[in-house]
Amino acid sequence: MAREFKTVLCPIDFSENSYQAAEYAAMFAEQGGGTLLLVHVLHNPASEFFQEDGHVISWDKARARANALLEDTKTKRLGNYAKTQCIVDIGDPHDAIVSLARECKADLIVVATHGRTGMAHLVMGSVAEKVIRHAPCPVLVVRDMAP
Repeated sequence: MAREFKTVLCPIDFSENSYQAAEYAAMFAEQGGGTLLLVHVLHNPASEFFQEDGHVISWDKARARANALLEDTKTKRLGNYAKTQCIVDIGDPHDAIVSLARECKADLIVVATHGRTGMAHLVMGSVAEKVIRHAPCPVLVVRDMAP
């Protein structure tokens, strides 16, 4: 008997690999008739969001922009699955993802990893790795297969 996932959480960092993870997440959610939660965590909006003139935008504008990008992902990349919710949070990415998974009683987390190794992994760490360690449910990791 196949397992049905009623709540599938998928963090999106707007990389191509995270969009691929979202496609898997949508597939699992749709198969079970469940809810897909697309999540973006603003952990340092100064490095993520700039206006064209180079000035940093406010948290509210950063949140609105991230939400618009999630909605765009929902409609243009995932076929506008009706049971998709877009969530923008602020905080440490892995903490926010794990907390949200607990709060929403997620059945599955589908997370992308960039597959960094060596010094890049030591310096940047891995959100996916931390999510795996602390998640309250199974985690599917979608690895970046680009060269």
